[in-house]
Amino acid sequence: MEVSTGSLGQGLSVAAGLAAGLRLTGEDGLVFTVLGDGECEEGQVWEAAMFAAHQKLGRLVAIIDNNELQIDGCIHDVCDPGDLGEKFAAFGWDVQRVDIPALIELFGRIKAEAADTARPVCVIARTVKGKGVSFMENQAGWHGKAPKPEELEKALAELSADAE
Repeated sequence: MEVSTGSLGQGLSVAAGLAAGLRLTGEDGLVFTVLGDGECEEGQVWEAAMFAAHQKLGRLVAIIDNNELQIDGCIHDVCDPGDLGEKFAAFGWDVQRVDIPALIELFGRIKAEAADTARPVCVIARTVKGKGVSFMENQAGWHGKAPKPEELEKALAELSADAE
């Protein structure tokens, strides 16, 4: 991990800069960044999206954690971003929509095709915040909040039971 930027919308800008740097130096590799769907309300995200497509940064992969929740609640109640995939596509990105189990296969395809594309890739990953933990699942209140020791114990027990 090169940079940890939090939810301020800076990650895509940094990643676009790193991908541009790879091209300038002639290095191979891919640059991945993860954004929250609520984070996409930041203007800096859209400036970076426009820049990356214009510069044809095909080694850039933006993964949007699309769980429809942010710290203040449901994204559709706070500031509905609409269809994020359509927005990225309008800027010239290759948009892929997947559920979590399909991510590994998609990453393999992206890696194999990276040298042959000039379009950055936006992965809209449909996720569920707190998946598998009864009191956390789909609850915006758990965004950025650590469980108390007794809550952690219960959560781990529920996740262990699901794994069996």
